[in-house]
Parts: sequence; C-alpha cells; structure tokens
Amino acid sequence: MSRLKIAVVHHHRSFFPLDLYAELRPVADVLWVFCEAPDNARPARLPARLGTVVDIYGLDLDAAADAIRTHEPDGIVTYVDDTLVLTAELADRLGLPFHTPDAARTFVDKRRQRAAFDAAGVPGPRSWPLARGLARAALERLSAELPYPCVVKPAEGSGSRGINCLSGPTDVLDLLDGDKLATDHLIEEYLPDDPSFPAWIASYLSVESIVTDDRISHAAVTGRFPLAEPFRETGNIVPAAIPAEQVGPLLELVERAARALDTRAAVIHTEIKLTPSGPKVIEINGRLGGRPPFVLNSVSGVNLFQATCKIAAGQDAHVDGLAACTGVGFWLMTQPPVSARRVAEVAGIEDVRALPGVDSVEVFVRPGDAVDWAEGTDARVATIRGRCPDHAALEATVAAIRAALVLRYDDPTADVPAHHALDSAMTAP
Repeated sequence: MSRLKIAVVHHHRSFFPLDLYAELRPVADVLWVFCEAPDNARPARLPARLGTVVDIYGLDLDAAADAIRTHEPDGIVTYVDDTLVLTAELADRLGLPFHTPDAARTFVDKRRQRAAFDAAGVPGPRSWPLARGLARAALERLSAELPYPCVVKPAEGSGSRGINCLSGPTDVLDLLDGDKLATDHLIEEYLPDDPSFPAWIASYLSVESIVTDDRISHAAVTGRFPLAEPFRETGNIVPAAIPAEQVGPLLELVERAARALDTRAAVIHTEIKLTPSGPKVIEINGRLGGRPPFVLNSVSGVNLFQATCKIAAGQDAHVDGLAACTGVGFWLMTQPPVSARRVAEVAGIEDVRALPGVDSVEVFVRPGDAVDWAEGTDARVATIRGRCPDHAALEATVAAIRAALVLRYDDPTADVPAHHALDSAMTAP
C-alpha cells in the first residue's frame, strides 16, 4: 500500500510538530498547512524539515484550497478546535472526507451542541446561553432564575480556559466587570458526582471513538484524576476504572450524541459526567483528544493519530471493540492553586522518577517563575507519565507521587499541597 499524503492544518495550540511527525510518519507524509500570521509561536523552521509547508495565511478559502490542491493530498485533518471550521471548509472545497462545515461549527460552539443534544434527547446538564454585551437588567433576571451552584464557560474554547463556578446571583452580575462578557458564554447546571466513585479518581470520563458515515467504533474509555479548582484537568487514565456493566450504556450514549451532531469522518473525544441520576454528555470534541491518544498508545497497539490519517483518506480505520490494554497507563498533571502567583520551591523530582510505574517526569517551572491558574489546563507545572499493572497499583503510585513531589508557591495561603485539587464533584470542562 502506498504512503498517504495528509494535509495537517496546524495551529500553535495544537500538538508540537515533532510529536505529530513521530506519530504520523509510519503511515503518512505530512503536508503542513499554516493559517496563522507569522509570530514567535509559529514553528516555521521545524515543520519544513519534516514535510512540505503550504502557507495559506491571508488567502481566501478558494485560493487556500487551490494552494493545497496543488500538492494532491489524500486527506486533510486538524487536531485543535481553533482550526476545525477552517479545515471543514477546505475539505468541502477539496472533496475530501471530514466534518461538514455546519457540523464543524456545532462542534466548536457549546451552545449549538447543547441545543442539538436537547433536540435529540441526549441527556446532559441544563443550560442557558449568555450573549456578549448582555444588558444588566437581562442578566439580573437570569441570575434570579439559575440553580446554584452552576458553571459558566466560553461558548467557544478548549483547555478549560475561562471556566468558573457561579455560587449565587452576585457572581453572575460580576460577569459584567471588565471584559468577561466580551464574548458569548454558556451557563450550565452543576452536575454532582456519582458517589460510588473512589476519591482518587473523578466521576467523569471520555470515550475515544472512530466515526465514518456508516459506522462508529470505540477505541477506549479514558478515566480522569480529580479536577483542580475551578475546572482544570489533572490527567488521564486508560482504561478507566469503571464496572464492566457500565461500558455498554456509555458507548450507546456516545453513538446517540455523535449522530445528533451529524458526525461524518473523524476520531472524536466525548466527555461524559457520571452522576447519581446516570451519565450526562458534557460535550464532544470533533477531533482527537489531547492526552488520551498518547496514554492509550502506551498500553495498547492502537494509534489514534494514524487512525485520523486513514479516515481522512477514506480508508477503514475502525477497531473491533475497546483496545486490549497491557496494564493501566496514566498522565498526571500538577496544577498550581488558584491563589498561587509565583513558584517558591521545586523538589522531589528524582524521588518521583524512581517510583515504580513512572516512565517520565517533566517539570515546566523553576523557583521564581510566575504561574496563572487562568491559563486553564495549560497552567500545569509538572507532568508525570507511566504505566501500572492495575488500578490498585496506580492508586498507590499516585499517592506516592503526591507525597514525594514538593511544589511551593508565593501566595496568600500557607503550605498548599502541590497536588491541590477540589473534590471532583463538579461539571467537567
């Protein structure tokens, strides 16, 4: 079989190009498509060494499609929400498999998703759209009707940025301060945890699925560690620690949700909260999830990056059931407390590296570095990755990591643990 040529519409929020190249190169040559203005965040030199570069910045859609068409790609794909609609528009002009432009707009707009789920009877949190520039009188009326606590999030966005908890009407009216309502938002009902879950993992998860027009298959159910305040991700577990009898209904729910959004040709990432009244769909990302593909690949033979290339080229990439895993893979992130402003001390890194099951430790800060919780999940200060034989062993390893890693901060509070996180009883971002 000849190698594929896949156009990757790249964005600075996406995976690092060298990582993408390493994952895709066994099946595809990459045609890097740049759509952003040149700046320091754009790795212009690196991809040129890893494949052909096409710069479409400043071109209209037809001209951009013509520039890509010259290279005769077999498919087109993107790995970040910022360029999902653009990629759909280009795929439509190039006659290549992908989401329709209308479906792509629904994937990136949480208000449209919620409306589509409600219309299809897909269970999820109740929600209230919050338009930019809303008048104070209208916001006052809404604040009197909301069930508290509830969650406010940008209508478009990813990485847990801008998501916060509203505890009462005053918090809602505070949204008028500054530029908080300069963009559209969505308020959602706060969803409680399923009380049967142990405290060391969160009662929400994701399902990684492969979708074509006529078929949906599921590669993995990905668990989560508890969220850090207010709604920041702290990592992933593959496979999730859930009873076997819960898996079938979860996968059926994902299929209903995917069809409600007219999903056509993609690997998708569906986030689900497990509540006392049953599972609720939070949202679907119409592209590959950020960390689950790496964790899945560490404990199985399933490579979802390569699946995206095959789907983009119209080839069969479906899997026959959930991946068989040789253990439990994990990706654990340490987030700074909301009150933290600057790193004061980093210690215990070598002790963490020596723990059984730990494969790698990355620390992204040094003493004196500023930290800002408002960066969402990207605010993480350390990432620990590895594999354990089972979930019991993982629980012990996580406890040992949290005991060994010392991260202290300049902040108004005293001796906040490095792994500071809320109880997971909140809606996932």
